Amino acid sequence: MASSWLFLALRMDNTAAVNLKDAIVQGTLGSQGKYLGRRAVAGVQKLLNRGVGGIQQAQMWATVLASDAAKATGAIACTRANAAGDTVTFTFGTKTVVLTEGVDFLRGATDTTCAAALAAAINANVILGGVFTAVGSVGNCNLTANVPTALIHDWAMTTSDGTAFAFTQMTGGTEGTAQFILQKFDLGGPP
Repeated sequence: MASSWLFLALRMDNTAAVNLKDAIVQGTLGSQGKYLGRRAVAGVQKLLNRGVGGIQQAQMWATVLASDAAKATGAIACTRANAAGDTVTFTFGTKTVVLTEGVDFLRGATDTTCAAALAAAINANVILGGVFTAVGSVGNCNLTANVPTALIHDWAMTTSDGTAFAFTQMTGGTEGTAQFILQKFDLGGPP
């Protein structure tokens, strides 16, 4: 069975970004566990209902893409001898996720075990695991975006020690063939 992608963008007038985030994730991401997806869907449903019900001015943009899209890739080269206590930081806009050797992952005995441990830490992280799939291989932690888009390029990777970790930032990625063009829908709101 073929896969496809539905991308929605929702604009809520007179709503601060922090309030919109809270309406979707209802608190700190790290505390949501396996229920985060259900809570996010319920939060988005409530926001849509506010617009459709005329309570708040809102617009929605939607597009449907075929599965012929490509996912962005990147890599982190690991030098375990230099990695003790060092950090790998992922930044998207003003939000950061920091993984620390000795806390979030262990460098192990070889560059390959360091890369595998870093990959496991990325996959287990409640935020990063939803964005990337990481696989350790011969001293490298290879990253593949979970969603086919070039927008993933906006994630920047940095480190506290350039001799321990070297990065190939995320590149590539396409959105695929549009089956339904990006279109705006006014959801209503007060007159």
